[in-house]
Amino acid sequence: MAPADLPPAAASSTEDALGQTLGQTPNRASSRALGLDPGARWIGVAITDDERRLALPLLTIDRRAVSDDGAAQIRERLGPEGAAVVVVGVPLRPDGAEDDQARTFQALGAKIAAALELPCEFISERFSNPLGSPLALPKSDQMRGGRRGSQRKGKTSVAKHKQRRTEEHALAAANILQRWLDTRGSAPDEMEG
Repeated sequence: MAPADLPPAAASSTEDALGQTLGQTPNRASSRALGLDPGARWIGVAITDDERRLALPLLTIDRRAVSDDGAAQIRERLGPEGAAVVVVGVPLRPDGAEDDQARTFQALGAKIAAALELPCEFISERFSNPLGSPLALPKSDQMRGGRRGSQRKGKTSVAKHKQRRTEEHALAAANILQRWLDTRGSAPDEMEG
């Protein structure tokens, strides 16, 4: 049952409790889910819409540039709405078993979720590579809509290459989060409790 469906007194207390849990001012409980694609250097981050129907890339964090594994950056980008749950993609072996890398990334995801004061769930990150994905990003020349003949073929600046690489991590996080949504159903009330 959503807070809007509760009697006014119950809705207010539910929103207050959830707002305090998320470290927010108690105004509105978030139903969004946050997705993480952790890596040794980069952490891809994605967020769902309020109805939990669509996962969208949010940002990519360079772990070398932050001391808290990006929790402060994530909190800032989430804004006052926050999120209700963190979903972490875990690299499993082809047979489905966990290895040291999977345990390391689970610990990292749990650490970020704890810093955000959110519950944490794990899902296999298998097939989350954005190449060939329905959520794949168009190439920069396609986004600009420029004439293809006027651009240098085979030349990509270092800055554009780096930007594209970092976008792919956020897109992988969105693919992971979208698979989680698809396996759980799309209505937030069905997923909670």
